Amino acid sequence: MIQNPSLRKAKKDGMSYEKQYELFCRTLGIASGQYSKNQSEAKLFDDPNFLFKNVPYESVYNGSICTTEFVLKIKNKKIRIEFKSQNIAGSKDECIPYIFENAETQFPEDEFILMIIGEGFRNGIKDYVKRKINNSKKNIKVFYDLNDLKKYTKDLL
Repeated sequence: MIQNPSLRKAKKDGMSYEKQYELFCRTLGIASGQYSKNQSEAKLFDDPNFLFKNVPYESVYNGSICTTEFVLKIKNKKIRIEFKSQNIAGSKDECIPYIFENAETQFPEDEFILMIIGEGFRNGIKDYVKRKINNSKKNIKVFYDLNDLKKYTKDLL
C-alpha cells in the first residue's frame, strides 16, 4: 500500500473516481480495456464505443512519454479524459497548466475533458480554467462533479 496519501488515487466510498467512471461507462454498454499498440488487431477494439485506459502521449518535454486516464472512443469521436483530484491544499493544482499545454499541443484528439475533483485546489483555479478554455483552439470541457461528466457521456450516445 502506498503510504503517501498524495500519491493515492482520489476515492469516494473506497473506490477511485476513475474506476467509478469506468464502471459507469460499462453500464452504458461501453467496454473498456488497457491501451495497447496492437489494439487495432484485436476485434474487441473495433467496437464503435470503447474506453481505453492509460493512453500514452508524448508530452511537451520532447521524448517524455506520459499517460492520461482515458481516451473515450464514442461513435466517430475520440475524447481524451484526465482526472485531477486534490482534497486538501497541495501541489496537484500545479499540474493543471501542464495538462492544458499538452492538450493544446500534444494530444491528437480534438476534444479533451478535464475532471477536477476536490476542495483542495487554489481559489483561482476556476477562473484560470475559464480563461484557458476561452482561448483554446481545441474543444476542452472541464467538469467539477463526476455526475456532470457521466451525464455528458450518456448524452453523447
